[in-house]
Amino acid sequence: MEKASEPGGTRRVYACAEDFEEAVVLPSGVAIWGGRDCGAEAWTWGGVERFTGIAPEPGRVPLTVEARQESMTSVVFGVRLVAADAVRPSGSSIGMIVGEGAAVEVVSSEILAGDGADGADGESAPQGTPWRAPDGAPGHPGAPGCFADWTEGAPPVVTVCEDGTTSIGGAGGDGDLAAGDDGEPGAPATGVAPEPGSLEDGEGGKGGAMTCTPGEKGGAGEPGANGVGGGQGPEQRLNYGSISARGWAGLSGQDGQSGGIGQGGGGGGGVGPNGKCRAMDSQGGPSGGSGGGGGCGGRGGRGGGYGGGSFGILALHAHVMVDKTDIITGDGGRGGNGGRGQDGGKGGSEGARGAIAPESYYACEGGRGGNGGNGGHGGGGLGGVSVTVAVVDSSVHLTESADWSWGAPGAGGRGGEPSDDNAKGENGRTAVLWEFPELIVPPR
Repeated sequence: MEKASEPGGTRRVYACAEDFEEAVVLPSGVAIWGGRDCGAEAWTWGGVERFTGIAPEPGRVPLTVEARQESMTSVVFGVRLVAADAVRPSGSSIGMIVGEGAAVEVVSSEILAGDGADGADGESAPQGTPWRAPDGAPGHPGAPGCFADWTEGAPPVVTVCEDGTTSIGGAGGDGDLAAGDDGEPGAPATGVAPEPGSLEDGEGGKGGAMTCTPGEKGGAGEPGANGVGGGQGPEQRLNYGSISARGWAGLSGQDGQSGGIGQGGGGGGGVGPNGKCRAMDSQGGPSGGSGGGGGCGGRGGRGGGYGGGSFGILALHAHVMVDKTDIITGDGGRGGNGGRGQDGGKGGSEGARGAIAPESYYACEGGRGGNGGNGGHGGGGLGGVSVTVAVVDSSVHLTESADWSWGAPGAGGRGGEPSDDNAKGENGRTAVLWEFPELIVPPR
């Protein structure tokens, strides 16, 4: 090919009616005259049933036309291009690529594209006990009364998740000589307060002289949103992916989002001694237990990969004419299924109430930490497409003598949550001629 394209070269390549297991790059202006009877002295054409076969290994494109002299047109005659079934996940089978600025006439030939490969299933986050997200830290117990004139409430506990988010169980209320103090609220705050100055969940308990209230349970973390399936949404349905000189890039399912961390439980209220301490003892009342830390949010499942496509010709800013040629494409690959999200961690247990023994007189316990939100499930990938000629800003002429057929479109992948219709990948499509947007990729 290179010698034929050099200055002074014949600009013609005559090829025997044999099969070649290689990928060929055709410079602009060079003609391949295939189907030659190489046993004949004049290397005459062997007829309509005689082809030069070009069939490289899977993953490679049989023929790529490159523009090296912009105004010159290449010719492909008597050639059968066979693209193998794709084997790499989301890989496509492509018979011919016509690069930017190139022009080619395909005459009395065949282009056979294989099946696109299935998309990879999205990875599920770790599932089930003990593989749920980490549980919240347990609350500390309140201190007993009668050991000091002032009894410090149980200290707060902190849950630190792998993403750096934290949940704090509120400190217990102090015990004192006359009356106990209120417990601290859990953090982070969740929901909308039902009234000014109060919390919906995780509120600290009230302290008092003789009675108290326990801390409120922390609110649960928000569940993570499920990933949207590939091809879902008005914007994605307009294009079904994009093409470049490297092939077709479809639309994978989106990853599920991580669940939110649970709120810490409120600290329990403290109380006064209420005359339960002996005269020789210190007179501070028992203190409240601290709230448990909230559980960590579950990780989201990963989205499924798109199914690979089957394409006869990809033309990028090029000119293509097809005459007396069959173009047959295979099936699109199945979109990968979305992965399952992870269950959120359990809220930490409440800190026990402080007491005065043997009087069975108690302060109040903390609230249990809220459960972490479950991780969202991944979206399924777009099903693969089957397209005779896919173009980016190109002129294509299929004459009346050209013929084509295609296989089945690939099914969209299931979402990690099958009941969520938005998480299912769209099924692929078929078309004779399809204008795609161009995918701009950096050079390798």
